[in-house]
Amino acid sequence: MILSEAIINCRNYEDTEEIMYSIYAKRIDGKFQPNSEALVLELTIEEMEKKWNEISQKKCPEFDYFLEMFVLRDLYEDLTRIEEYKSDIKKVERVIYYAEFDA
Repeated sequence: MILSEAIINCRNYEDTEEIMYSIYAKRIDGKFQPNSEALVLELTIEEMEKKWNEISQKKCPEFDYFLEMFVLRDLYEDLTRIEEYKSDIKKVERVIYYAEFDA
């Protein structure tokens, strides 16, 4: 899966009381890109309490933490209401910017 697909399909992942989802992605030239390789990890609540780099080292070496799915879903929903972000690529670019600089 690539990062843009994980972002666009964020509504397909619903956290439960036992499981939460997070996205991890590979950087290209030091940055997250829409075509970065990405994984959606299903993590237990206990795992979510660990540091992101510990999870990455254990479950997906070479990948970096990107965002928790519930944060992504909230941001994505907000972006759908703004005219400037009607296209999928605009939403993907804004989410990546948020993950890199605002999260």
